[in-house]
Formats: sequence, C-alpha cells, structure tokens
Amino acid sequence: MAYVASQVVAASRNIIFWDEFDAALDLILKIDSGIGWQEILHRFFAVSNEHRMVTSRALFAVSYWTTGTVNFHAIAAIGNSFIVIACLLMVWAQRNFAARIRLGLILALLVFQLEHFENFLWSGASIDHFQVVMFAAGAGVALTLRSRVGLALGTACAILATFTLAHGLVVWPLGVLTLWYQRRWRALGPWLAVALLAVTAFFHGFELNPGHRINAIDFATFAQLGHFWLSLLGAPCTFGDTALAALPGVLLLGGFTGLALRGIRRSELTAWFIAGFGVCSLMLVAIGRSELAGTQVNSRYMILAALAWAMLIHLTLGRISNPRRPLALMLPVLPVLVAFNCAANIRFAPMVDAFLEVRERAASRFKQYGEDGRGIVSLHPQKGHADTLLKQAAARGIYRLPRMSEVVAMPKATVSQRVIAHVDETLVNDRAITIGGWGMIPGIESKRGQVFVVLKSESQTLFLSTITLQRPDVAKAYNEPLWKMSGFRAVFRRTRIPADNYQIGVLIRLGRTTEYVMTKSRLVLGPEATTPLASVE
Repeated sequence: MAYVASQVVAASRNIIFWDEFDAALDLILKIDSGIGWQEILHRFFAVSNEHRMVTSRALFAVSYWTTGTVNFHAIAAIGNSFIVIACLLMVWAQRNFAARIRLGLILALLVFQLEHFENFLWSGASIDHFQVVMFAAGAGVALTLRSRVGLALGTACAILATFTLAHGLVVWPLGVLTLWYQRRWRALGPWLAVALLAVTAFFHGFELNPGHRINAIDFATFAQLGHFWLSLLGAPCTFGDTALAALPGVLLLGGFTGLALRGIRRSELTAWFIAGFGVCSLMLVAIGRSELAGTQVNSRYMILAALAWAMLIHLTLGRISNPRRPLALMLPVLPVLVAFNCAANIRFAPMVDAFLEVRERAASRFKQYGEDGRGIVSLHPQKGHADTLLKQAAARGIYRLPRMSEVVAMPKATVSQRVIAHVDETLVNDRAITIGGWGMIPGIESKRGQVFVVLKSESQTLFLSTITLQRPDVAKAYNEPLWKMSGFRAVFRRTRIPADNYQIGVLIRLGRTTEYVMTKSRLVLGPEATTPLASVE
C-alpha cells in the first residue's frame, strides 16, 4: 500500500484529461452560468455510456460550490480514499481477529498494485470505479448487521451505487439473496420496494451508446459474451492479457461453486456479497463492452475481478484452516501473493509511464500553442472540445492547466563531466518557449523528475523543472536500457523569465546531488530576438 501511495503522490497532476472534460468541467461551467436546480438535477442524472454518474458529478459540483474551482489533485485523493474505505469495511466486517488479518493481507496484495493503475492515477476513473466498490461494500456490510439501522444504511448505499455506475444495480439482487438467507422477511419487502423505485428511476429515459450495441442475438454472440466475461474474471491472473484469461475465469467460478455446494456460513455473508458483486458486475461490463473487447482488459475494470479473487482465497482459507491455528495456511500462501504483487507492479510499470506521458505530452503541447491536438496525443479526442472548455474555465477562474515548468532553486548545483545531454527541441512562439532533449549519467538509471533545464546568461543562472518523456531511441542508440526515461521537455511563458541571451544546459538531480552540463544550444530573448514577447497570462 505504501508503494502504491508513493506512485500516486508522485504521479498526481492537476491536469484534466478525457472523460473529466464532460463529467467535471462542462458540468461546472453550466452551473457557473446560472442554470436552475431543475437543469442541474437533469445533468446530474443524465445517461453517459449507459451510466448515471450522479455521485461523482455531485462531488465535482460540491468542489465548485465550496471553492469556486475544481482541483484534480483533490478529486484523485478522494477517489483513492474510496478503495481504502471499502477495504477497511470488508476487514471490519469479519467476525474475529484472525479473519481480519487474513483478509487484510489478501486485499493489500491483490488490490494495492499497479494492475489498477488507471483507477489509482486517474481521478476520472477512481471517482467512479472505486466509489461504486465502496458503496457495494457498505451495502454488504450494513445488511449483515441484521438491524433496522443496517437495513437503512444498506439501502442508502445501494441507491448510491446504482447512481454511480450501471453495475451498481447488482447490489439490489445481492441484497435480496442476503435478506432471504437471513430469513428477514419484514426487511425484504422495503428492500424490494426501494429497489423497484431505484431501478425504475435508473431506466427512465435510458439510452444505449450506439457504439456499444450488440448487433446480433445468436449463439456466436452469446459465446463471445461468455468468453469475454470469463476473460474479465481471469484477467488479474494473466496481467490483463485476454489470450489465456478465460481459463482462470473458469477456475474462479468453479472455486465459488465448490464452496457454495458445501453451504454458506453466516460469518461469510459479507465476503459472498462482495464476491457476487465482482462476478455479476463483470457480466454487465461484458455485455456493455463486448463490441470493444480486445487483447487487453482495461485496467479500470480489473478491480472487480481482483476483489472476487480476494474473496475466493479468503473463503477457501477460512474453510480449510485449523481453528486452533487459523493463520497457519497464510504462511505458504503469502509468498505467492507477494510474488504476484511484485510481478504485477513490474508488468504494469511501463503502462504507468505511458499513461503519464500521454497526459503530460498533451498538456505541454496545449500550454505551448494554446490549442489541443497539436502533438501526437490530445487532452480530449473530440477536436476543439478541450479548447472551448479550457478557455471558458480560465476566463471564469474555475480551472487552468498547471504550469509544465517552474523556476526552482539549486544552490548546490555543480558543473559535471559525467552528464551526457543533448537539446534537440528549441521552439519559441508568441505564447511560450519549449526546450526538449535528453540527459543522463552513465551507469545510473534515468527516472521521472530527475532532469532540469539550465538557462545561463552573463548575469544569472536559472533552473527550470521539466516533464519526463520516454526516449527509447536514445536508449537503443547508446545500447543502455537504463536510459529509456532520459527525455525531457520544459514549456514556459516567455514573460516568466527576464529577456536575455541564454546558453542552455541540462541538470540531473540524484537525491541531494545536482550535476549539470552546458550544451552548445542557445536561447535568444535579448534585443536581437525575432519573436515579440508574449502578453502576460
């Protein structure tokens, strides 16, 4: 958990990206324009890709109403807190200390790893996909309390899950099964009544995304759906690769079937509830996303399968463990889970780097040109959409993309002969300055955030932070895999540094050591500069 937390903190950026434009910024701009409560509620409950994301939209609105802005640092922190709360609820619901320790260890190793990088690093995913898990866990735990308060809390969580993502609907039939097993007939009536109202409200005016339609209802279609569902279930075991994922999916269902045939214990109800939520939710995901199925399962969906596997392992160990030594079987299982956790982190680390790079490349190009889509990637797939919303948000003081480069203090920076560097991009327009290239030190692995740009004139020396870019071409040219992350790009307003003539250098910071080398490249901003200074932002 500490490792994932460190990755989340290091990767956190207040950069709006893809779905967040419509889910957050467009909504807030409409609210800021003065629309009435009826229109606000209509937008809260609007269908988007078969989901009614009321809870996340409400969070964005609350952010605006309380601060006047939206901050994706804060939204990401809230989204990640949802999965922590969900795991704490599941652990707390266990009846004895040994069961809590066992489930806590399993959840820590299966949930807190980089297979789920989309949810952990992108608030646009965590605010929904972690939130619906939290509400499902809350409903399952509340119903096992066997009280009126528990029923009320469980009902509230089920309603919130329904209006977070479409697979939150699964909570209602699972609640029916739980109450039926508990023989709580008086509670079953109110639960069914509220379920009917919630489901009716969900499907009122419901629309399918044309790109997600199932074109034919035949055996081949059902076979494809079944295979995709099994692949979703088994994806964590194959690190998202669908080629062999169906086999562990079959094993997962077989494991639950075997446990169920031996009877379900009252102390296991919460675990079964969560397992059922994971398995059945992925069935809905398979139906809704079958036309988009590829060779890799999207990271954001694997949290559901990971929870199902966690519950299967927990239930199995609980059944076969010696009551006198309830944690003894964790000794041989724990190394396997640790190995899986480490392997998943290693396997998905490149995807983490790719995700962060796509986001930061798109943001840096926008800062450079004031227009989305000028590079190989964009902030939003629809041309011009990001431009319009970002311009309105900046004018109203609601949101502005953060700076890609900051002037930083480097009091102990020293000239070094070890640094190898090259500047291959120096662009100046009437909006911004861009300096890019690569820099590294022999024998040392290049890592994110190590490289800074040095601007040195006759009167001063400035150090600017950069974004990290992958340079596999450099690593290949030097035959040094350690230098894959050696690329950098600095983008900053011309008016943020004094007009002068600078020699460009590259600095590398390793812990408390800062070393730099000056290159032959120059940045001319003095009287002989050909491009006029940009206006102040």
